Amino acid sequence: MSEIMAHRGARNLWAENSCLGFRETLKHDFEAIEFDLHLTDAGELVVIHDATLDRTTTGTGPVRSLTSESRKAIRLKGPDGALIDEGVPIFEDVLEIFRDHPNTQLYVELKSDGEGRPYPGIVAKAAEMLRAYGLVDRSCLHSFDIQVVRDVRDLAPEFMRLISVDRVWAERQGGLEAFMTEVDDLVDVIGIHHELFEAEFDTIVRVRGLDRVSVWTINDPDLMRHWIARAPRWLVSDNPVLLRELMRKAHA
Repeated sequence: MSEIMAHRGARNLWAENSCLGFRETLKHDFEAIEFDLHLTDAGELVVIHDATLDRTTTGTGPVRSLTSESRKAIRLKGPDGALIDEGVPIFEDVLEIFRDHPNTQLYVELKSDGEGRPYPGIVAKAAEMLRAYGLVDRSCLHSFDIQVVRDVRDLAPEFMRLISVDRVWAERQGGLEAFMTEVDDLVDVIGIHHELFEAEFDTIVRVRGLDRVSVWTINDPDLMRHWIARAPRWLVSDNPVLLRELMRKAHA
């Protein structure tokens, strides 16, 4: 049976990448929670998905320009657009929430800046902080960028590694089969967008198998039922509560 990963702290239920969302998600005992890291010019690791503030906060402009004061002053937007009384969290805030939940795995995506460039030093800085919190054994560092994942292998080899791929990215790499072959020994998990996964299902099973892949991001109930039956290792969803409910019914 698949395991459930709450994408961006279950962003369809609570404010995306928020401490509120992480605390609420933990109440449901999902196997894993996924969230995103950027590195500011002030040297803070901040937990937010986009390279800009506009979509998920009351702020504007690049995330990397945040200062400690400005990130505390802005407010996060919930899934309905309502504001919550919380600014952009830093990595330490989130790790304090997770450190006492030993059964929850953390999937930490290392993002790039607004120009698509990896942040210098982000791998080492993220790994150092996870080590300090004693979370190495249940943390996975991941990216779309092959070089970032290689940096994780070289700088922090004790961590699990995941690389994500969708149709556009696979085409840039010469096709999904070539991509999977290239990264086979590099990563523990390949995260595959559900449309690409469906189109290339037989190839994925033949080359990689289902125990070392995840499918993202499945939010529609019919899509959830479909992938519950397919049963890759990880099901990644913005609404993991509904996914868990449907999974229980499917296996009742």
